[in-house]
Amino acid sequence: MRRGRDRNQAEENHVGVLQGLVAPAGEGKVIEVHLDMMEASIAFLSRLNDLGFENDPFIDFYPPEYHFHYTGRTRALERDVRKILPTIEALVAETIEEARKADVKLYAEIELVRSIHHFDGGGSDSDLSGLDSIQFRKSGEAFLTKADVHVEFRSGTVPGQVRALLESRGFYWVRTPASQLFPSEEIATLQASVFNDALHVYDRLVAAPLPACTGIHLEQKLAMIPSNPDLPMPGAMEMIPAASSKVQ
Repeated sequence: MRRGRDRNQAEENHVGVLQGLVAPAGEGKVIEVHLDMMEASIAFLSRLNDLGFENDPFIDFYPPEYHFHYTGRTRALERDVRKILPTIEALVAETIEEARKADVKLYAEIELVRSIHHFDGGGSDSDLSGLDSIQFRKSGEAFLTKADVHVEFRSGTVPGQVRALLESRGFYWVRTPASQLFPSEEIATLQASVFNDALHVYDRLVAAPLPACTGIHLEQKLAMIPSNPDLPMPGAMEMIPAASSKVQ
């Protein structure tokens, strides 16, 4: 009986920490938890709602083996982030444990939103200079990722040269449907194994926004945890030092 009471108490301590798709208003940093799932029962998805997640659907997934995307957000003052993280980590651990029992294959991401920049009229019509001289290579497995850069476009507006440029730099694409909260978007994401690499890309693309770009997000990756070994996940990328291209 004691073990059951302890588990119930632990669940009470972290259920409610996530507030669904929209983080509470106020000051501080937004913390996000994302779940990408291959398949899931209605009962398991309902359980995610109980834990503070909401459906955050994609039309096009990457990797394409996934079919469900759920998100939970909260907000904390920067000085309090370390205090709330153990509660969020416990929630994610419980979610993964329940996923294994339900035979749901997923991976979870815990992210701290560092910066967001929006462009009212989209970027320049022709400026592709933001990523000049920047090249990336795959650096290892997904769990080595330390930061994400998300580059947003309204669906159907991405110029071909922009898509090709971002893909050549190691970005991958997802597409979202229109909702009451957000328009339909195409989002290019770079997962970097070094936070400062992601920060450098973010700063460059804020200074020289890409054609049709509506916004850029910089997020620090605090954890990326699969429920099962060998699940497909986007790999981590690292910036190639400029001097490397001169080495014979």
